[in-house]
This record gives sequence, structure tokens and C-alpha cells, in this order.
Amino acid sequence: LRSAPAPPRAAMEDADTAAQQARDARSIYIGQVDYESTPEELSAHFAQVGAVSMVTIAGYDQGYPKGYAYLEFADLASQQSALSTLQGSIFKGRTLKVRTQLHRKQARYVGFGE
Repeated sequence: LRSAPAPPRAAMEDADTAAQQARDARSIYIGQVDYESTPEELSAHFAQVGAVSMVTIAGYDQGYPKGYAYLEFADLASQQSALSTLQGSIFKGRTLKVRTQLHRKQARYVGFGE
């Protein structure tokens, strides 16, 4: 029996890129996160709009949370609902800033080099 040839590296990289873009499309940036928040607490807060796949609090794993997080939903509709209904919501006494990741990446470079 012959095994099928391995797919070209470029095809595998394209598939990885497409998968990452799909995850990014379902994800949000959350600012003003309380420093003592846990991923489970954030997941519970955002579960009111849909199923949460993953929560990453920046610096949490090193013990020094930075006050912002990224959250991935199971589907795009949940992400859109979070953007429209949970922007400005109160979580642990703080007003959350909820944005798309694309918005965050664009804002990062505003004024760079000027």
C-alpha cells in the first residue's frame, strides 16, 4: 500500500491562517478588566450572549494581570451580540470596554512614527 503524499507546506499554512482568521472573527478584546478577575468569571459574564470557547487574561498566568483580556466565542453571532449589548457593561464594579480585535490592532498603530 502506498500512502498519500503529504499536503504541500503552503497549503497547510493557508489552512492554519484561515483557521486563525475564523477564530479572530469570533473574538473580542475586553478592556478595564478588574485585576482580580478570573477567566471563569469573565466567561460567566459573557455567557449571557452565547457560548464562550476561550478566555485569556493578559498576564494572568504570570500572576500579574494587565487589566485586559481576549475572549473567543463559539460562533460569530455571539461575538456580534457581545459587541452590541455588553460594551459598557459593569463587571466587578468596572465599566468594560468591548471591542473587536481588529479595532484593537488598528488603534495600536495610530500615530506611530509621527
